[in-house]
Amino acid sequence: MKKFAWATSLCLIILYSSANADDGLSLGASYTYVNIKDSDQGFSFDAADTGYKLFGRYMFNNGLGIEGGYIDFGNPHDDLFGQVARIDAEAWSLYGVGALGLTDSFDLFAKAGVISWEADSLIDGIPISVDDGEDLALGIGAKWNSDGAFGLRAELEWFDVDDVDAVWMASVGFELRF
Repeated sequence: MKKFAWATSLCLIILYSSANADDGLSLGASYTYVNIKDSDQGFSFDAADTGYKLFGRYMFNNGLGIEGGYIDFGNPHDDLFGQVARIDAEAWSLYGVGALGLTDSFDLFAKAGVISWEADSLIDGIPISVDDGEDLALGIGAKWNSDGAFGLRAELEWFDVDDVDAVWMASVGFELRF
């Protein structure tokens, strides 16, 4: 049901996208808060940490665009049977973006795409596994644009990582438009 709601929202934004959404190239960075939840055969991992992402985005003049970037998920850690379990993960992302310009300075956007990720799992600092994959990524956000080349944005992203119950990321950041 959640996937249907995300897909419907993205389609509506694409269908009703406006020329008010800024077109052209932008580069930016965001401070992120990541939450990873997983429960499997008698153990539970529920941890959060802060990280960052760097991104580039190109918006065409019809409110549609592409975005790609690098994500550092930080080092979420949790207590697992009295030992510290930690995940060290990073990813590259590629999205299709639909933007709806509500005013000259405020946009809403939705994006759908893929992340290519790699994660190291450690217990008490000892590596126990390395995993990687390519999975579905969805996001929604809002962006404020100054009259110049500067913008602020906030967004929420969800990653459909195989064998993990949930990976969510909230972020706030800035972008520079060229």
